[in-house]
Amino acid sequence: MKISEVIRKKGNTLSFEIFPPKGEFDVSVVRALLSELSPLKPSYVSVTYSAGGSKNDALTEEIAHMAQSDYHMPSCCHVTVINSEKRDVKRVVDSFAARGIENVLALRGDRIEEIDVKDGYLHPTEIIPYLREKGFCVGASCYPEGHPSSPTLDEDIKYMKRKEELGASYFVSQLCFDNRRFKEFFDRVEKANILSPVCAGIMPIMSKAQVNRMIYMCAVSLPGEIIRILNRYEFDKEGLLSAGLDYAAKQVAELFDMGVDDIHFYTMNRPEVAKGLVERLNALGYLK
Repeated sequence: MKISEVIRKKGNTLSFEIFPPKGEFDVSVVRALLSELSPLKPSYVSVTYSAGGSKNDALTEEIAHMAQSDYHMPSCCHVTVINSEKRDVKRVVDSFAARGIENVLALRGDRIEEIDVKDGYLHPTEIIPYLREKGFCVGASCYPEGHPSSPTLDEDIKYMKRKEELGASYFVSQLCFDNRRFKEFFDRVEKANILSPVCAGIMPIMSKAQVNRMIYMCAVSLPGEIIRILNRYEFDKEGLLSAGLDYAAKQVAELFDMGVDDIHFYTMNRPEVAKGLVERLNALGYLK
């Protein structure tokens, strides 16, 4: 099922991001994860992709296929382009199509200096037309606070519009902890006449180290409330997770009230965290 259609048909929906477990493929581990996520009725699940020779590359397709065929959850495969030859990227997406995968999230990825690419893609815009030609529903990334390497948020919005013009029919945002930033971002998206739905990215707070890593990698800002939570529960792991989920549920509820089509929740492969969010949103009167 095309993700762009799923999102438009439903209101107040959650999608989940998962990633292939490290090491050898363990079917039982993957099935356990999917079997716990399936009852939560996500609008779709997306499966991350590690480019550049990782042993986990082929698992993206396998897990996405399993999610939709065995657990009846629409699925999406990520594909990152910057560390691979064009022929290898096309081989991967052709394999997705052969397995019945309908949705692909086209991403640039982070450059791996050790990998020498002679004929590769520099940007996801270069692969989006090919994905459309292959019949995929194409998703693309967006950044509520701007991409770390982008000079301005306005430039990011222009690039987002370009992705839509080339064939992206939905967007998944980078994580953001501040709904004021989300509101400013969605206002800019509307002003730019970007019509494709945007799934707002939300990540649960699980540790201070995790948040610090996200600040460094993604250049996201921290509202005062998050800082107070981190300070109060720095040495209380369970308390931090509970307070973090309370904050996430409040943030998601506000986004739904703003008219956001879908929340893309970064599960970190922890189904109990996804369950915690769903339980809180149901208690607040959402997702019913």
